[in-house]
Amino acid sequence: MNKTLEFETTQFDFELVNHVKLLRKEQGISKENLSIKMGLSKTFVGNVESFTQRHKYSTRHLALLAKAFGFKNISDLVQFPTPKYDKIKVTVKQTFNESGSKVIGNEVLRIEEL
Repeated sequence: MNKTLEFETTQFDFELVNHVKLLRKEQGISKENLSIKMGLSKTFVGNVESFTQRHKYSTRHLALLAKAFGFKNISDLVQFPTPKYDKIKVTVKQTFNESGSKVIGNEVLRIEEL
C-alpha cells in the first residue's frame, strides 16, 4: 500500500534532518539511542525523522547533536552545502506494510521551491 504526502518546510531543516540521519546510520546509532544521548525523550529523533510529524531540530539541538556524535565544534556537525532555497514543498511516496499500519519506506519524489 502506498500513499503520497506533501509538506512544506525550510530546505535547511530538511537537509539537516537528512544529514543527521545519514551520520546516525554511518555510526550505527539507533533513533532511540541518539535521543537518549541528547538527553531527550527516546522518541524525539524518530519524530524529527518522520515525514508525518512536524518536529524539527532547534538551535539548542545542534549543540546536543554535536556532543552526541562526538564533534568538538557545532560546525563539524553541519558539514553540508548551503541550501539553494528558503522554503520548499516536498512530495514523498510512503510505502506501508501489508496491514497498512506502519510506514516501511519513504521515497522523495519532488522538491519544489516556494
